[in-house]
Amino acid sequence: MITKEDLQRAIELVDKSERILVTTHTKPDGDALGCLVAVCEALRIIGKNVKPLLQSPTPDWYKFLLTEKVPVLGEDIQSEDLKSGRFGKFDLVIILDTNSPGQLPKFKDYLKQNNKPILVIDHHMTSDGLGAAVELIEADAAATALVVLELFKYSGWEITETIAEALFVATATDTGWFQFNNTDGRVFSACAELINMGVKPTVLYHKLYENFSQSRFRLMIAMLNTFEPLLNDQFAMMHITQQDFERSGATYADSENLINECRRIKTVDTTALFIELDDGKIRCSLRSKGAVDVGEIAAVFGGGGHKMAAGTFVPGPMENAKKLILEEVSKRFS
Repeated sequence: MITKEDLQRAIELVDKSERILVTTHTKPDGDALGCLVAVCEALRIIGKNVKPLLQSPTPDWYKFLLTEKVPVLGEDIQSEDLKSGRFGKFDLVIILDTNSPGQLPKFKDYLKQNNKPILVIDHHMTSDGLGAAVELIEADAAATALVVLELFKYSGWEITETIAEALFVATATDTGWFQFNNTDGRVFSACAELINMGVKPTVLYHKLYENFSQSRFRLMIAMLNTFEPLLNDQFAMMHITQQDFERSGATYADSENLINECRRIKTVDTTALFIELDDGKIRCSLRSKGAVDVGEIAAVFGGGGHKMAAGTFVPGPMENAKKLILEEVSKRFS
């Protein structure tokens, strides 16, 4: 539970800082990007010099949130630019939607040499710790956006229509547009407030969920063709290979949320989507309707997340990765 003292300490950190770096985890989702946009705009309004930084590119369907080109570490700037100060010299680093170095693979070296305070705002139970001076972490919050909104309201910082839209997208996407079990009264209360500030949910739904490219649709078809029901149809596995990306013309970002297609099946509680990356690594996304804590499974392999949604890297090749995850899931259905 976040206390008023925690919020006050976070505000004091911001107040005494002039140059602030804001970032989030690799493969940013709606919660990560929405919080990044909201925090950057709020800090600029109160007169701070803010630089956002992404760890990997923004998926096309979230780009409407960004009011500026946000540099990507490893593409637009390199780790050396950060460490040498060429990208900027900062008084404070704000890290959103993660508290794990494993989700900041290209940023870890900078953090090791960083001697300035870090503020972490997050809602994940998995936490390896980033050496933050202040942590605003609430594992019971459905989205990091709800923690950010609480900070804004406590501080009295202005919530513009742009900020409200970003926080709504963050909350709606992290609850599966209010379908997941983490959707509680706090979610609806917060979203009602944001709607009253000018957010238009139907417009946002169209931008997020009715805006597939043909290449992304072809990738989804390729994935569905690998559907494999197991454990009395309670568990389902699917995969995407590098060949699938090449044939469809899709990118890695196009795979986000495709795992949720299996949730439509009545008998399936737990799903795993395995993605072969261009460096040969296997990324596994996990989802559950509640019978299995997929956060525990991800943690076995050094990943993390929540009971209902988690992710990790699993030793390849593909068949080995599937075998390892199936063994862990089987233990929990036995």
